[in-house]
Amino acid sequence: MRRHPDALLAIAVAVVALAVSALDAWLRGQPLQLTGVRAVAEWAVPVVAVCAPLAVRRRAPLTAVLASAAVVLVSAFALRQDAGTWVLALAVASAAYHRHRLRLVLLAASVGWAVTMGDPDVAALSVYAAAGAAPVAAGYALRLRADRAAQAVRLQRAREERARAQEAARIARDVHDIVGHHLSAIRLQAVGGRRALAGRDPDADRALEGIAALSAEALAEIRALIATLVRPDPEPPRGLADLPGLAARSGGSELDVTLDLAPGLDDTLTPDTAACVYRVVQESLTNAATHSAAGKATVKLRESATGVTLTIDDPGPRRRSPAPGAGSDGGRGLPGMGERVAALGGRFHAGPRGRHGWRVRADLPADPPTAAHPSDAGRPGGGR
Repeated sequence: MRRHPDALLAIAVAVVALAVSALDAWLRGQPLQLTGVRAVAEWAVPVVAVCAPLAVRRRAPLTAVLASAAVVLVSAFALRQDAGTWVLALAVASAAYHRHRLRLVLLAASVGWAVTMGDPDVAALSVYAAAGAAPVAAGYALRLRADRAAQAVRLQRAREERARAQEAARIARDVHDIVGHHLSAIRLQAVGGRRALAGRDPDADRALEGIAALSAEALAEIRALIATLVRPDPEPPRGLADLPGLAARSGGSELDVTLDLAPGLDDTLTPDTAACVYRVVQESLTNAATHSAAGKATVKLRESATGVTLTIDDPGPRRRSPAPGAGSDGGRGLPGMGERVAALGGRFHAGPRGRHGWRVRADLPADPPTAAHPSDAGRPGGGR
């Protein structure tokens, strides 16, 4: 049945057309005389013949129209009966749907047919013209509706693809931020341990050197594979209460971090803003430990007219070469932080401070817009 839907449609229309023809004759007081084969043929064959071309209405719509029109024309002049003009209208509507680029040609032909075959009274010309235009208009309207539906489906698919791409990018940034930060912290702890040993234990020195090298290699491989990583279970969002622990472990023995937080901010900031503050501090301290020769950094968080202002300062100077194991492939730390701050409706700036230092500043709203994605707002990139 699925292979021949148009053939089934032609059969169904033929049955209806035969019933309509018989009912029309009965209503006009001229019941059909079906007492012989010839009488049945003269009545039924034209009706079936005008419906038969509907079986090819999709494959050859214009041919179906011409065939049905020919049957109606022969039936009208030779047999003096209406074989089913409304069936011809169905064929015209189908042609307007499947050959919509020829709609003007179909419109002119259909209107001309209706006016020619109708009552010659001039007053009725407009009625017949409208009747001729109706099938073309109906078929074209259905085509526009179908095209809009298909376009809506394509648009929805495009939106879904875009959403998946954005989610993949977010996951990539998350993996880079979390894993990159902790690997950098491990490397710095190893470097600090080697310096504390000062060569007194060669075995421990080699072990710590291996830890630093392996952490750098792991970070490079993660960056290479980051586009395909998916984190199944997101970690709980971080907040201001986690900043002391972050400051304690970020620089190891090489970086002293001072926190200067205005009291009471935990109660005024939304979880999204607090998470963004944490991630910006996390990435900024990682950058300071990796790229700055300074032994200290300051994190300051203050209330502002619109929310809070976060600044992270290190006095510099910049390292002549990256810290051991830091790599040189260039991360997405600054762009990533800027994206997350912008997602919450805030402003971000990072640049030199004084002659040698570096400052990261983020102005965040206390109540970010609801359109911002919470996880996006809380994840910076990696690497200055």
